[in-house]
Amino acid sequence: MKKVRVARDDAALIYALGVAALCLSYTALADVAARAGLGDWQAAVWPLVVDGLIVAATRAVVTLDAGPARRYAWLLLWSAVAVSVAGNVAHLLLPPGPVHPGVAAAVAVVPPVAALALTHLAIVRARALAGTATRDANNRPENIITEPVEGDDAPASPASSQLTVVPTPELESGDLDDDAPADEGDALRHRARQLRDAGLSNYAIADQIGRSEATVRRWLAASVAS
Repeated sequence: MKKVRVARDDAALIYALGVAALCLSYTALADVAARAGLGDWQAAVWPLVVDGLIVAATRAVVTLDAGPARRYAWLLLWSAVAVSVAGNVAHLLLPPGPVHPGVAAAVAVVPPVAALALTHLAIVRARALAGTATRDANNRPENIITEPVEGDDAPASPASSQLTVVPTPELESGDLDDDAPADEGDALRHRARQLRDAGLSNYAIADQIGRSEATVRRWLAASVAS
């Protein structure tokens, strides 16, 4: 994934607004958690679970390529946003004092669900990034295996062992027999024999004349037999 560099001024503005928004959300969510019956330190930690899941899911979304892992990160992100928005709305609309038991139950359910979601997200993200790294490594030029040139007794250098270019000998006009057949099939057979005499392999000959290697092998075997 291509990295995008953010200007320093833009980054400072984003961080400042993000911290301000998180502080306001933290205050509202902590109040709802306290009114739901959580203790002082529990009510102080509960908003970190909700908004922390938003931050973790956002990071996964922007660092993963398109696929199931990224869709799962989007699902967690919008789920955490929904919980945070609902908590902030409840902070303003619910009457003072203890909240309804249903709201308290929802508040109590959030931490274990968030712990499960974050653990699963970490595993899914790690597997997705490992798969991307493996594909990138397999696509590197040094991992492409090519066959060496036949008959080359010189030791291969690291560069030549990675990529071998087989030159195609160019036939001079004098290489063609004066009695070369005019029929296309016979002409291709004649051409195949000439390329074999020039030292090309069956696969190289097949590429030159536009036929399969099996056809070239059959033609050459027939010419030897005749």
